[in-house]
Amino acid sequence: MQRASGSNRTSLSRTAFEGLVVLVALAAAVVVHVSFPELGSKPPPKPQAVSLDPALLRSASKHNPCVAGEVALTFDDGPDVYTQPILDVLNAYGAKATFFVLGSKVSRRPQLVRTAVRDGHLVENHTWDHPHLGDLTPAEIDAQIARTQQALRTAGAPTPTMLRAPFNDQDDEVREAAARHGLKLAQWDIDTNDWRGRRSADITDAVLARLHPGAVVLLHDGIQDPANTLNALPAIIQGIRSRGYCTATLS
Repeated sequence: MQRASGSNRTSLSRTAFEGLVVLVALAAAVVVHVSFPELGSKPPPKPQAVSLDPALLRSASKHNPCVAGEVALTFDDGPDVYTQPILDVLNAYGAKATFFVLGSKVSRRPQLVRTAVRDGHLVENHTWDHPHLGDLTPAEIDAQIARTQQALRTAGAPTPTMLRAPFNDQDDEVREAAARHGLKLAQWDIDTNDWRGRRSADITDAVLARLHPGAVVLLHDGIQDPANTLNALPAIIQGIRSRGYCTATLS
């Protein structure tokens, strides 16, 4: 075997050294990414709890006339970090509401379910994780309902009697699954579209412009930013009652 010349040995040593530098750099990058992920890719910001403005409640009154009929306020997609301020507004006005909750969120915030029940609100089934039920098999539909029923019982809520299908997506299989679990399908007839980020005044107007006896209002406490929903709620309650309607749970 021919021995390497001095220059060849120097070249080989340099190549080995450069390779070692590359490996060390790669290892350092992995450590930085694992140990300090914010230096690599930024995770999506976590939603912050909404601070309730005390000024919203200064004129709160529990007077709830029922001359013109009942109006049901309903909230979807919670419980979430925004549910408690909404509960605070409802309690200030003595208004009862119906919360259609996701089982996956109930398992993370069972205390909010217990608070809602304690305050006299209804807590009902909105599936486990908000799928289009019409796209699922009968077994998958059944699992979405059953897991949420169990999560609510575990959280200490009464067994739900109503199911609200996400997107109002329902067919014969969904109706049959609801019936197997003894659940009534719950819909709405006043859609505020608050999840679109509408202004508080527009959310309020969407409710008050379409009031009628037995109206069911769709709002959300589990969307990305329901601050406008929260801010609209006092005006919604006041407007409903000023027209002779009373706020009530969904029956």
